[in-house]
Formats: sequence, structure tokens, C-alpha cells
Amino acid sequence: MLNNYKLTLPTKDRGNVEIETSNSLLFVGANGAGKTRLGTWIEFNSPDASRVHRISAQKSLAMPDTSTPTAIDLAETDLLFGNPIHGRQNKKAYRWADKPSVSLLSDFEKLMVYLFSDHTEESAKYLTASKATDLRVSPPTTKLDKVKKVWETILPHRKLIIGGLRIQTSVSSDVSKTYNSSEMSDGERVVFYLIGQCLAAPQNGIIVVDEPELHLHKSIQTPLWTEIEHLRPDCLFIYLTHDVDFAAAKESSKKIWLKSFDGTVWEWEPFNSDDNIPEDLLLEILGSRKPVVFVEGINGSYDSALYTAILKDFLVIPVGSCSQVIQSVKALKANSQLHHLNVSGIIDRDRRVPAEIQKLEQESIFVLSVAEVENLFCTREVLEIVSNRLARDHNADFQAVSDAIFARLQGELETQVSLRAASEIKFQLNMFDEKAKGATALTSALHSLAGGIDVEAIYSQTLAEFNTVISGRDFEGLLAIYNRKSLSAQAGSALGLANGSLPELVVRLAKGDCRDVISSSLKRYFGNFAPRMA
Repeated sequence: MLNNYKLTLPTKDRGNVEIETSNSLLFVGANGAGKTRLGTWIEFNSPDASRVHRISAQKSLAMPDTSTPTAIDLAETDLLFGNPIHGRQNKKAYRWADKPSVSLLSDFEKLMVYLFSDHTEESAKYLTASKATDLRVSPPTTKLDKVKKVWETILPHRKLIIGGLRIQTSVSSDVSKTYNSSEMSDGERVVFYLIGQCLAAPQNGIIVVDEPELHLHKSIQTPLWTEIEHLRPDCLFIYLTHDVDFAAAKESSKKIWLKSFDGTVWEWEPFNSDDNIPEDLLLEILGSRKPVVFVEGINGSYDSALYTAILKDFLVIPVGSCSQVIQSVKALKANSQLHHLNVSGIIDRDRRVPAEIQKLEQESIFVLSVAEVENLFCTREVLEIVSNRLARDHNADFQAVSDAIFARLQGELETQVSLRAASEIKFQLNMFDEKAKGATALTSALHSLAGGIDVEAIYSQTLAEFNTVISGRDFEGLLAIYNRKSLSAQAGSALGLANGSLPELVVRLAKGDCRDVISSSLKRYFGNFAPRMA
């Protein structure tokens, strides 16, 4: 049987709206979107406030070695409201020091007291019931028992040892070697804390968790919360996060995009999946406030690292090939939920002709003025920065690099000219009239198109372009037409660097104190995208 949960949320027009879900709710938004403030509103101002238990992102993980139980009702009130006697009268003051959005929550000791008080209470009831009959009475499963079971499920290499008034831990393979709870790792303590806090929430409550991924290794985040949700099927779980990986991993959660918060009002809308955009990518974009730039390459490559370093005001997303960049830009622009976003793409020049480049730019897909992004590592400006950093003669280094690369081009001139001419021919063939109907019309359109392609002229013009670059020793022109991924290795060798280490060095400099000068130097190679750069 599916549960049906309801939550009332504020809307931009100052009214409230009720949303329903059969699973948990997950709010994802960028930093500053008002996630914590929304959690506070749900806890104190929503119609459901009396049922809310909020777990703060800002919390102390100082876990006491021993705890002294007290009356269970006092322990529960102290934990949930901040004071055992007066807490219910002023939760904001006692639990949150009148600063519910920013106060550091330090209640691990109260949690331990509550858990041991429950353990003591249930044990006393069990003892009384056992004495009252000769029949076997089944022992109760206390909240501490439940914590232990889930904790050991998530951390199978460890065991929790529940003593009279203390919790200890041991390695699963050797229970004789124990250590106190205060010596647990942050991860071990936070797993214990989160399980315990959720068990303490009121019946049929609402559990608001701010930054549920905090201090948790990615491999245990989703399994932990799945186990905890199973412990409390009576409760609605609300997660507030900016962590894209966590949001994507919570597949069953109803997701809400928290767009903005002006200090008074939140702007939000349900998250709508898009078959053309992977959910983790869509969530990453929604979780950022920066304009989006898709680039060629993969995460971890030097070219994508260089893009990220110099395009610091953009969310740079490597998506693979140039066709994937084009598809990603078009998909995002077609998504009604993202129509307000500034989305563009940057691709290698490769062997594209001006007409093709112009057509791409109409779709916000910009073309570098070098043949491929790897050539950026070989620009004269970057080579000078590297030479100076290595305390070398940058003029002599540039001459050596230039000589080596021009010699390489001269040695494979026919191959490079043929590839570039073939690219032009392919582009012209792509202009085939698809509107022609019938075999006769299609044949006529093909003959007309093919007849208009002068291969000899294209080859001769391309050869002349290469010869002009070579004869004029036009190094910048060479980088614009020369497709050869090994150029940076050749340039690095001329600078006395180990094979393939030039890109690594340039990226390191671009991430460090040379970022501004490298970014400024390379801006001119970004074509019509350059005006968008800082």
C-alpha cells in the first residue's frame, strides 16, 4: 500500500498550495536559493509545523562516551524542543537560540539521552511483563536496537556495542578491539546521528533534512536514507540539497526546483524530466546560477580543465563530441523549464567552412579560431607564459616550437589538405534538397548538387591556403587549420618538458596565479564567444 503524504508550501503570489506525493520530497537549488530558510518556514510557519522535526546542516557531531537516561517524556521534549520543561512553549528560543536558520545545533548528547531513556523505558516494561507471567515474553525492539541494525547494515565492517550507559564500536572481524563513541569517524557518527534523529520524530511527522549528504561518502548516501525511510514509513521526508549526485540518486523522490528566494518569497516549481537531457545533467544545471556552456571532451581531460579554469563565470559541462555539444544546446533551449537560461556551446573549428560556422552561431554554438582545443596549449601567448615560468628564453623557445611544427605540417601536407578538402565537400553534400519528391526529382537534385561541387577547385584552394600559411610562417594561421592532437606534445618537447606534460602544466598555471593572464591571452581565440567572457 502506497503512502500518501501532503505538504503545504508558500508560492510567489503569497498564497499557499498543497502538494501530494507517495514518496519523499527533494528540493534542489543553487546556493542562495533559500533552501534552509524554506526548511525553517516549514518548521515554524507552515500549517504542518506541529508535526515537523528538522535536522540542520549545521550541527555538532561531538558524541558523548556515556549518557544518563531520564524520564522518556522529558528526554523527548528536550531533544525535539530544546528544553525538557519549557521547550514546547518556545521551540525557536530553546532549540535554535532564536536563530533557526543559522544556529549551530548541538544536541548529540540530548539524542543519546533520549535513545538510552527509550531503551531503559522499554527494558523496564519488558522486565515487568516478564515477571507478571510464566509465559515467554518477546523482548522489545528499542530505538537503539533499530539504530544498531541500520548502522551495521550501512557500515558492515563495524559493530555497535550497546552497553548499559555507553555505546562502543568494534571492527566486525574482532569484537575484542573496541573504541569509544567519541573516537568514531565523522561518517560513523553522522550515520548514528541521522538514524537516531529520524527515529525521534513524532508519529506521522514531517522530517526535514538540510544537506542530507553532508559527511557521508557517496556510496552510502542513498542506501542510508532508503533504510531510514523504511524505518519511518509514517513520516514524510523532505530533503534540501544542492548536491546534484544525491538528487539524481534519489530516483523515487518527487523533486522540486527551488529557483530563488528574495528574502520573503520563494520561487519554485516541480522538476520535470526531459527524455533528451539526462536527469543528473538537468539537475546540475538547475543547481547552478551560472550561464551554461557545453564543450567537447570529457571530465578529467586537460582540455575540459582548461575550459573550466578560464571560463570561471560559466558552468562548463563537457559532453563528448561536437555533435553532442550541438544536441545538448538544442535540447536545453527547447526545454520550457530552462527557457530563461543563457545556454551556449563551444566546439573545435576542425575543418569547418565560414558558412557552417555562421549557421552554428545562429544556434548559440560558437567555434574556436583554432582547429581544435588542444591547439590552445600551443598558442604563442601560452608558450611565452610557460617559458617565462620555466625561466627560459621565450623567443628562442617559440622559434624552436614553430620550426618543429611547421616541419611536421610540411611533412604531411597532402594528408592535411585532403582532409580539409574532404570536409568542405562533405559540407556541400549536406546541402542536399530533402524536399525533392519522387525518384526522378531526387535523382535530379543529387546530380545537380554533385555537379556543382568542383573537387579540383576545392583542393587547389585548400592547398593554396596551406601554402600561404607555410610560406608566410603564419603560426596563428597554422593553429587555425592544422588538426593534429600531438602538437602540444611536440611543443612541450621543444620547451624541455616531458612528453605530454605541457597541457598539465598549462592547466595548473591556469588554476593558479596565472589564471587571469592565460584567460586574457586566450580570449581572442574564442571567436564570437569572446565578448561573453570576463
